[in-house]
Amino acid sequence: MAESARRLFSVAEANAALPAVGARLTRLRELRDGIVRERERLDVLWQRLDAGEAVLAELGARQQALEGLAAEFGALVAEVEATGVVVRDVEAGLVDFPAEVRGIPIFLCWRLGEPGVGFWHGVSEGFAGRRPIASIEEPTAPGPN
Repeated sequence: MAESARRLFSVAEANAALPAVGARLTRLRELRDGIVRERERLDVLWQRLDAGEAVLAELGARQQALEGLAAEFGALVAEVEATGVVVRDVEAGLVDFPAEVRGIPIFLCWRLGEPGVGFWHGVSEGFAGRRPIASIEEPTAPGPN
């Protein structure tokens, strides 16, 4: 999605999206764990094949399982991002909601497990640059840098 066409969220809209986003992030974590397990199984099967064991059929089945998990993972990330939400880190459960404050683009930042969207950061900053939402809601607060 082009940067200029990206959906902008209010804090209320971002908070309203959290149940669905949280459920998808949880599923993405499950898929990631499944992908890791399948890769480990494949590594073991390749070693067994190299040692002369007849595991080619099992190797093919495990490869298909891995490809299925990877396809579901990719589709789910695309589904989340199609709503305008930016998936930053599945392991940390970190997403950003594009927003704007006084004409300046920012991201509303949320991590799985937090009760609501309580932080923001500039578009060139990451998680380490998070600041409390209250710092942008105050009319006398300076705008994002």
